[in-house]
Amino acid sequence: MSWAETLLDASFRGVPFQVVEESLQAQRALAEHGTPFKDGDRVRDLGRGARRFQMQVVVFGVNYELELQNILRALDTPGPGELIHPIYGSVSVVTQTWEVKHNADGPDSALVSLLFLEDTPELPFFVRQFEFVDIGITDVEEQASWQDGVFDLFGRIDSLVSEIQSWIGGGWVGLIEKALGLPGIFLRVQQLRSQILGVVSGVASMAKHPSAAYDPLVDLFRTPTQIRSAVQGSTPSSSTALLSMSGIPASIPGGASLTTQAARAGNAFLISARQGNAPDADLLPDGMPDDPVESSGFALVVLVITELAAAHAQAVAIVIEDEGQNPTLSPVELEGLVNLARSLVQSAVLLQRRLYDVETSRPIIEALRNTAALIQARARQVILQSPPMVERLVETPASLRLLAHRWYGDHTRALELIRLNPDLNTPHNIPAGRVLRAYAE
Repeated sequence: MSWAETLLDASFRGVPFQVVEESLQAQRALAEHGTPFKDGDRVRDLGRGARRFQMQVVVFGVNYELELQNILRALDTPGPGELIHPIYGSVSVVTQTWEVKHNADGPDSALVSLLFLEDTPELPFFVRQFEFVDIGITDVEEQASWQDGVFDLFGRIDSLVSEIQSWIGGGWVGLIEKALGLPGIFLRVQQLRSQILGVVSGVASMAKHPSAAYDPLVDLFRTPTQIRSAVQGSTPSSSTALLSMSGIPASIPGGASLTTQAARAGNAFLISARQGNAPDADLLPDGMPDDPVESSGFALVVLVITELAAAHAQAVAIVIEDEGQNPTLSPVELEGLVNLARSLVQSAVLLQRRLYDVETSRPIIEALRNTAALIQARARQVILQSPPMVERLVETPASLRLLAHRWYGDHTRALELIRLNPDLNTPHNIPAGRVLRAYAE
């Protein structure tokens, strides 16, 4: 197969044109390092510069003036645009130069010389660890390829959660080791011990099992393990319990043992998560406080909220995956589950970003963001498996089974209508004029 058989229709910013001749140029930036009295240089490759696409375009025919004006208008538009190259396909380019030539021997025609420079967008400061496939897949038959693209929802999220927990555990140990090494810390040891044990005991009470006695300043790794175990044990697994926020405490457990500022910030973040709102960054200091007791208080808040975010992400993922096989929730309820997980993740990300340095916080933030993105992508996939939601008017008094028969020819879909309209109090007697949420087909 040759390029003559696979040519594409050339265009720039959606304006088609006829290409007579084209050429591609590129140049690599090289740095030469020579050594005196030694033959030859060491050449370092610094990367390739922008590709240059040179084209000769012909415009002819009775509409040549209109076509030429459209091409010139596209060339005059500032910024990058999409070039459909007849051989190389879609490329983001910026126009550098162009020249229009008319010849007396060719009336109603013009030859346009173009030079495009390839535009490469800047990479984000933190490059994502993995890429996602298109989350807009609507064909049920393409579910397998979507699953392959995210490497299986459960396995990926479990892997990310394990990564998050290992990093926050290490951060906690490092912070306490640093605090214990400060001069005069032994005068504050009892405050540190009481604060840690107070939060651990409070979190354990959420799971309704007491924590075993231990010295948190001797067994440093046990504190994040105890908090993790209690949070996992108190996280609900059903969609109803998750949507009721029963697994998110109204305030930081054991918050009475924390310093005032840490307790206030932690409580406010939990309230935001329960309401599905973004947390308020103004409640946090810029970096960990110098006082060891204050810093350990904020670190305990980070541990609790990050573990809540990880545990709820796992629970929400299981519910959403089950919904893909056996739908029982409305799109609004699915959105509520995603908002729950996202709010907790946002709180954990903000705490990490404001209290820890970049090197410490970056791995946790990236893993949290990827977890939230996976859940949102899968929830959208599940929602798009169903037909679009519409609002339908009940024209005459009827029951849900009768409406399901009228609208879909299947009275068993009355259960679906109940699920989509949880506020319906009298499904056996729906008055005329009532508007119900229903699937379009």
